[in-house]
Amino acid sequence: MIDPLSDSLRWALQFGNDPAVSAADWLVRELAPEADSASAAILVPPTDQSADLDRLKLLKSAFKTLRLTGETPEDRRAGARYYAAVQAAAIVRHGVRISSQRMERLRAALEDLQDDDALPEEIRALISQAIERLDSELIPEVDS
Repeated sequence: MIDPLSDSLRWALQFGNDPAVSAADWLVRELAPEADSASAAILVPPTDQSADLDRLKLLKSAFKTLRLTGETPEDRRAGARYYAAVQAAAIVRHGVRISSQRMERLRAALEDLQDDDALPEEIRALISQAIERLDSELIPEVDS
């Protein structure tokens, strides 16, 4: 049987409930279709572990674009939150920074998000782990 709904319409129906996250989730559907949300794309590495860092870099670029050019303030805030969360994932899982941002600025951004109730608890825990690593070891920057 042929499904009458296009993928775009199905996504619109699925993500229409939370407009503040919708734009980030739509980006993820294009870039990491195996993930069902922006949070899942950040928290759950792909099956092929060697592809994880490349995917995090791709997501970082997408969320940075959303942060800068999102249609609404909510889109831009979601972009900023997930931009920082992707960087936290790179620090925790790979021990590298995928940003040329100054270390002090990155740490401040992560600290700001540590208690942000707009983020799922699992993302906030990841951010806390990244801050601990930043405090305890030198985290090198890689090409992003």
